[in-house]
Amino acid sequence: MLTQSAFLTTFGRIRGEQQKMGGLSEDSYKEVAKLTYDGMLEMRRLSYSTQADYGKWLISSIFLMHGSAIAGLAFRASATGMPPYLSAVLWFVFGMILALGAGFSAWWNFSAAADQYNTWAKPAMLFDQSSWPTEAAKAREIEATKWLSIGCGVLSVVALLGGAVHVLWTWK
Repeated sequence: MLTQSAFLTTFGRIRGEQQKMGGLSEDSYKEVAKLTYDGMLEMRRLSYSTQADYGKWLISSIFLMHGSAIAGLAFRASATGMPPYLSAVLWFVFGMILALGAGFSAWWNFSAAADQYNTWAKPAMLFDQSSWPTEAAKAREIEATKWLSIGCGVLSVVALLGGAVHVLWTWK
């Protein structure tokens, strides 16, 4: 996920370069602007790529753990009749829902970051200093979705542990 500090560091670097450009010649400005523009396009590409990779990994890993637990409990139930620990399945179902929430929030986080880089990367900035990126409009959304994803992921792992404890407690 894109952290607010990394996001604001990038934004601060852009603002610093913009302030330095007051004394630059037109050719120097165009060179700095081209490098910055290309950097923003690369950050946008990386945000999209990371968004997809992270989402796939997170969803598949947590689903595998929760799904295995559900399958194990269902198999044990069919072999021995209706056991008392079958109610632990709810922990794992809840964990799967939270895993989806974590994956969705991470996807939303990188989508917001890519959107911000897309907004910043205006071709006009290559020629016009007034088109230089000036605001971090997505900073709050990026920070909120980062924490939402972390929260859902942690709660999903807690649900996995809660289900395991539930099974152990009722297995006695």
